Amino acid sequence: MPKIEQLFKLHTAVASGFVNYAPGDIAYITNGFSNNGVVGFVKPKSSDSVYRFTGLAVSAFGEATVQIPPFIARGNGGSGLVVLEPLKTMTADQLGYVAAHFNTQIRWRFSWSRMATVDRLKALEIPRLNSRLVRYQIRPLLPARAEVTNPSWKPQFREFPLDSLFRLEAGDYYNASDLPEGDIPLVSCGDRNNGIMGFVKVPETKTYCNKLTISFNGMDTLTTKYHPYRFAAKDDVAICSPRNPLKLATLFFVQLMMGREKWRYNYYRKCFMEKLKRQTVALPAKNRRIDESTIEAIVGSSPYWSFLEKRFTQG
Repeated sequence: MPKIEQLFKLHTAVASGFVNYAPGDIAYITNGFSNNGVVGFVKPKSSDSVYRFTGLAVSAFGEATVQIPPFIARGNGGSGLVVLEPLKTMTADQLGYVAAHFNTQIRWRFSWSRMATVDRLKALEIPRLNSRLVRYQIRPLLPARAEVTNPSWKPQFREFPLDSLFRLEAGDYYNASDLPEGDIPLVSCGDRNNGIMGFVKVPETKTYCNKLTISFNGMDTLTTKYHPYRFAAKDDVAICSPRNPLKLATLFFVQLMMGREKWRYNYYRKCFMEKLKRQTVALPAKNRRIDESTIEAIVGSSPYWSFLEKRFTQG
């Protein structure tokens, strides 16, 4: 069987995150199969690679889709795509056959901890393209292009260093077993139960309230939790005290956006205070400042926000 590099030229996708684009006419391809990987239509940046051939887009997790030109593919962060350009002309049906082989025979090789890259893909083998094996037409199955309409409102995001938004300090306790039982929640780096691992008795000066915590450790590194109650903290989380007053909706939005950065760390690549201070979070901005009005509009669009806001601000 031929190797992938004998049939295709492999490109590492070069493009920013989808939220950084203005609406346009070029299909933006991301991970997954939904809408054939098309998340929307954008105006490319000058630094992007725009592909003008019919080929394959292979996600970081080995998901292969057939793409017709023109398109760009997600290339930011650690989960960018690889684009396969046929060295010789292939029909969409032949490309569909190759994509089907990827999705049934190759995809299992890749995951969050082992993502698809050019080097990992190029030496893999695929069956020879035999016309007798191609029994269906791909092009009619590809998503139809709808008329592009520019949204009337789209927030502009900016990256803010966490250290510019919060005073970050590690929790106070290393060993939970040394603490007597009590009624103060003890927050650690876990995801379940809002990070609460037990209830302890600690001095009032070692408690916090209405603050975010960010985990340093474990499979849930960068897990961010909001605590609308008095709590104590282990030293495997950072306590976030706003440098300037932030609205409740903004704190929840920071929690949401930090969840998008969790892929950066795991048991083998831990976070620590200096790394966390350099970590950025993408937030709506206006005149280089956090746009809390826009954040309130976004968060407030959730059907549950009115209920949550009352619970967290009462008494």
